[in-house]
Amino acid sequence: MLKILLINPLNTGYYYKLGAIYPPLGLAYLSSVLKEKGHEVRIVDMNVEKFDYKSFDYTEYDVVGISVDTTRFSLASNIARVVKQQGVPVVFGGPHASAEVNDILKKGIADYIILGEGEKAFLNLVEAIKNGEKYPKIPGLAYLEDGVVRVHPKEFIRNLDEIPFPDRENLLMDRYKTKFDGKLATSLITSRGCPFNCEFCSASQFMGFLWRKRSVPNVLEEIKLLVKKYGYGSLIFFDDNFTLDPKRVIEISEGILKNDLKISWWAFSRADEILGHEDMVEAMAKSGCKMLFIGFESASDETLKEFNKKLTSSIAFDVVKILKKYKIDIFASFILGALSDTRETIKKTVKFAKKLGASIVQFSILTPYPGTRLFEKLRSSLLTKDYEKYDGTNLVFKHPNFTPKELKKLFIRAYYYIYTSPRLIFRRGLPFLWRLLRNKAPNYNYTVFVF
Repeated sequence: MLKILLINPLNTGYYYKLGAIYPPLGLAYLSSVLKEKGHEVRIVDMNVEKFDYKSFDYTEYDVVGISVDTTRFSLASNIARVVKQQGVPVVFGGPHASAEVNDILKKGIADYIILGEGEKAFLNLVEAIKNGEKYPKIPGLAYLEDGVVRVHPKEFIRNLDEIPFPDRENLLMDRYKTKFDGKLATSLITSRGCPFNCEFCSASQFMGFLWRKRSVPNVLEEIKLLVKKYGYGSLIFFDDNFTLDPKRVIEISEGILKNDLKISWWAFSRADEILGHEDMVEAMAKSGCKMLFIGFESASDETLKEFNKKLTSSIAFDVVKILKKYKIDIFASFILGALSDTRETIKKTVKFAKKLGASIVQFSILTPYPGTRLFEKLRSSLLTKDYEKYDGTNLVFKHPNFTPKELKKLFIRAYYYIYTSPRLIFRRGLPFLWRLLRNKAPNYNYTVFVF
């Protein structure tokens, strides 16, 4: 038996501050598979508990695993440095670690990197360390051996039902206070992978192009656990694309009703998966679906083609009409600063966003995250490698049409334009705009709210 410490670094990204805090399910999945094999595991989520990583004694642990995304890479690296100074092996996992393998290993920031999903690879690594192996040949594992980066190609888990449910008992669940539809909410994941490969997104590279799904009975079993054991009244499906298989969504919805699970829920979807599947939307609504997150991204078809979205903007209003028919709110997401964007196309997108009438509108500045095709395209044009700025609110590459200050100003004005409308200002606008100004726009004058 080994003692394993899993750390979820504090998330300082702006949208995280504005949004909700949910349990780190990736680490909870690792904890489950490790404990099944008899290992002792502790999870530290710095977002809900105080953890002084600089003075902590790591020597009582045999391995320390750290979750790493782009905005938290600096903090994760600082934690790793302290751990390594105490002589304990450090394992990085997460999308940023998978994308920046060579740089991380050659700089000695981590001893091992898990590529993609980690349940099998991390468990096999821990077993290998227990047996005294320093350089095991494990699929999905990378390390530095004699100055050479060794990368063993990852293998995705085909049967997701074989993975135990996340180890929520190893988390401080009472400290996650997020509510949805007025009820305490938590998250779950029912599928992995994405076949669409949008240029700005790393989901397809990190979790694979093959969409893999848990069986409906397996999903319903976890839902019942969350509702009956933990008492949650709202659930968030964190799948990259929950509605890819309409028949499965209908079966899950019918299962929620059949089991009398009175919940509210929301999920991530795509606009083109709503059209032609009104039966799915109706079933979702009956089972408690109150909102769908949809990335409309832009009002410009040229921009959508640039993003490789594989859809057009013309369907957006038909999609919204269907969802509103069944009283499902829309969380509409848009990206500003495409390479083809001009002031006029951004104004068109912002007006388009307002006309949609979504309950929540999110704008992000186009950001080339490591691991995306966009990052490779713009690698030579990056203005900064300060990854804390890669939070979707900053222009971090040399844009053909905007300076960082110009695009930031349009970004803030876009939020003003949406959230100072009579429909939203008292529902969401005032608190949101106050936080936006307090955190991000102290030096701008936005007395004019129109585009």
